[in-house]
Amino acid sequence: MALAIVVFKLCPMAVVSLFGSESELYNEFAVMCMRIFLMLVVANGLQYCTSIFFQSVGKPVLASVNTFSKQIFLVPLAMMLLSHFMGVTDVLWAGPLTDGLACLISIVLLRGNWNTIFPVETAKNS
Repeated sequence: MALAIVVFKLCPMAVVSLFGSESELYNEFAVMCMRIFLMLVVANGLQYCTSIFFQSVGKPVLASVNTFSKQIFLVPLAMMLLSHFMGVTDVLWAGPLTDGLACLISIVLLRGNWNTIFPVETAKNS
């Protein structure tokens, strides 16, 4: 994720040119889209790791909730709301908004279930 962020931020035209370079306006819009939509993509790393963690400790429901909360619920909802209340280009902000919210959901799920996954033994007072 960190390497992808560096490439997206430092040399976006290298990525855009893979898909074409129709005109200067196209290039400018594509770079703007990439910079906005992928602003918090690094937060996806925590969500992916948390989902894999829940799968590996035998919590498939939590893994599914963590993964699908963004892909099925947050992204479509954010895009519909942002396009309705703002403009078409403002829909791009659905990317960082949902990445941040999905990261928060991952943290909440992980913190809320940590003690059930790894029970702490209480110290006995002798």
